[in-house]
Amino acid sequence: MEKIVLNLGCGKTRIPNSIGVDTVKIEGYVDVVHDLNQVPYPFPDNYADEAHMYHVLEHLENPLRKLEEVYRFLKPGGILYMRVPHFSSLGAFTDITHIRPFGYMSFDCLKSNNYQHFYTNVEYKILEKEIKYFGLYPNKGFYAKYIHANQCVWFAKPFVLLLNKLINLSPIFFERVWCYWVGGATELMITLQKV
Repeated sequence: MEKIVLNLGCGKTRIPNSIGVDTVKIEGYVDVVHDLNQVPYPFPDNYADEAHMYHVLEHLENPLRKLEEVYRFLKPGGILYMRVPHFSSLGAFTDITHIRPFGYMSFDCLKSNNYQHFYTNVEYKILEKEIKYFGLYPNKGFYAKYIHANQCVWFAKPFVLLLNKLINLSPIFFERVWCYWVGGATELMITLQKV
């Protein structure tokens, strides 16, 4: 049986064999027209194996409710891949369509052992969480192939890689002490699994 993959807020990106969902019809990209602020989404319970939301959640009201809705239509063990702007990013606040940015611990309330888990009754396992200094580099896998190819001038690559390593040695220290010393980080990359 073929995997069911949803690309929520796809815009002009196409992940092969995925169902593209967005607010407006874009020929060749959007298969299902739906306002992602409107819940429920037009998918049955336990429907999808994967969902992708790249720079979408920051545009939506009540992000926790949207993550609960994705949880509803993911199959048990289903994966949600997301990227959202980090609060220190210049783009986090200068984009007029953004409602909110995110920090390293923004999604921790989705874990059952988190002290703020009382905000929701769904549980995700955090498989991966990383602050990225520069969103266009380095990217890997399907994200680099279908969403954003790697773009970085050659002489900046070692600097970006070093900053990523330093940031993720202690993301909390980065956020509390030195994130603005380097102009902020671009995004938070997070992978969640439905428990």
